[in-house]
Amino acid sequence: MGGGAALWGGFSSFFSIWQLCIMQISPFFIAFLAGIYLATLGQKEEAGIIKWILPPCIAYAAGFTLFYSLLIASGLSFSRTLTGNIGNLRIAAGAVILLASLYIFLVNRVPALGKMHRPPLLSGLALLIGVSFALMYSPCITPMLSDIMGLASQRGTAVEGWYLAFLYGLGTTIALCLVAVALILFLGKSKAALRLASIKNACGVILLCLAFMNLAGLMRHYKAFVLGFVL
Repeated sequence: MGGGAALWGGFSSFFSIWQLCIMQISPFFIAFLAGIYLATLGQKEEAGIIKWILPPCIAYAAGFTLFYSLLIASGLSFSRTLTGNIGNLRIAAGAVILLASLYIFLVNRVPALGKMHRPPLLSGLALLIGVSFALMYSPCITPMLSDIMGLASQRGTAVEGWYLAFLYGLGTTIALCLVAVALILFLGKSKAALRLASIKNACGVILLCLAFMNLAGLMRHYKAFVLGFVL
């Protein structure tokens, strides 16, 4: 299996039946990205997609794909350390998501946060969100991912498996970011954007629900609920 095939496999899985599994993270990332962008529209004259959305997308992709691939590459010693502490790491991930939801709620209400609202801060927050999503995500095992995990679980091929898992996760993330940006472009041109405060707050509520599910250990039930529509 080549790197290009792994990248395409991850990208195409987003637009397949496997999207039901990716829904563990996809609606929540879109809510995060839309929330921070609508907050930007509320206080910045120039709120271009390239300046305000592209850097957070890149940061999210870096955080998610790195930790996603490390968690899959069980043949690596560092990966075994991660999985051995996954319970505590998921609690920390829930706390990060909670802070992100509060940021969306408060950024237009607290002047100090409004002054800090800049692309570098949003990129740093997106990086942490990417890591958090990777820690809480329980992927469905597609045929290609099964082959990758087989390589990644053996010490002799763990590095190759990690590399392929990284590209597979990157493909999925690229698809997610493209869809999120398309929706935000539509929202930005829609008259609904005039009611940006209520939509922004709804995005915060969606992230708050994710934080609660993660901290309460309910993510497996959410996954089962989503998959129940086709099983």
